[in-house]
Amino acid sequence: MKRTKTQKHNRERTPTQETCLLEIIQENSQLPEEDQTRYQRLLLKYKNGTMNDEELSEYQTLSHQLEIRNLKRIEALMTLAQIKEKRYRK
Repeated sequence: MKRTKTQKHNRERTPTQETCLLEIIQENSQLPEEDQTRYQRLLLKYKNGTMNDEELSEYQTLSHQLEIRNLKRIEALMTLAQIKEKRYRK
């Protein structure tokens, strides 16, 4: 069965596993912009010893979110490395 131009175009635009992994890596490289900015400000306060209890709690929450993102990013990096290794071994 012959494909139409639209079908070929749609097929070409389907994200590959590598593309999806790269998106996961990029997406999880840092917190959303507003949270990242807040995290950086809290980190400075933490380092300077000028953080109150409420800020400490917020800092810990953001740190935990960042750790989860880092885990997702590392998992995607490992999967991508495995895919590339298999490709180069062929």
